[in-house]
Amino acid sequence: MVSSETSPIPISEHFEELYKIIKISALAIIISTFIMSFFIDEFMNYWISALDLGNKSLDLSIYSPYDWINIKWAILLIFSITMVLPITSIKLRNFALPGLYPNEKKWLTLVLFTSAIVIPMTIFLVWFLVLPFLINFFNQISDIDGIVARYDAVSIISLGIGISWVLVIGILAVIILSLSRLFGLVDDNESRIRVRIILIGFSMIFLTLPKTYEGLRIVIAFFTIYFSDKISRLMPIRE
Repeated sequence: MVSSETSPIPISEHFEELYKIIKISALAIIISTFIMSFFIDEFMNYWISALDLGNKSLDLSIYSPYDWINIKWAILLIFSITMVLPITSIKLRNFALPGLYPNEKKWLTLVLFTSAIVIPMTIFLVWFLVLPFLINFFNQISDIDGIVARYDAVSIISLGIGISWVLVIGILAVIILSLSRLFGLVDDNESRIRVRIILIGFSMIFLTLPKTYEGLRIVIAFFTIYFSDKISRLMPIRE
């Protein structure tokens, strides 16, 4: 890659810089996960208490303590990635911009803007607006006099985890595939790492979706990666 402002820099140095960004981002995720682990119980209690929405018949139960522990760590990982994504997106943009043409810069900025802004906003809306609304709505339409409705807290929270995880993996797949096209890692008009990213993304979604999505894993994984691949193909190829 040749910088538009400086003399040519060996490609190995560019990959070293990219590897440094990835390493720092991974370290930031680990640190933020560790810090948030001290506050996850308070957050879960606050979120669950907010589900009542004035409906006293809504009662949550935990039927599987082991699954409860698992979803806590899943939430920590998702929220940590969401917090680190904006910073990583800015670093990736600054890393790539000097070697791109104006139209390529626009596409890269659009993709990274999506990862930095849309994902956190969407996850926030899912957790604090969509899920509470749906839970309260279905509780009201299924209300029976004299019967107290009890819901499995693990299953309810797993719905949010599944939606959040699909968003994170899908957008990351778009970013990686798009960057590979911008950096010229292409053979026969296809990204060299396309098949690997598709298989990795599909496997991660299929294997990590909560039990709540049992029976839909393949469908969700397929369409997530399919649309991620289609969106990444809009990115111009670096000649």
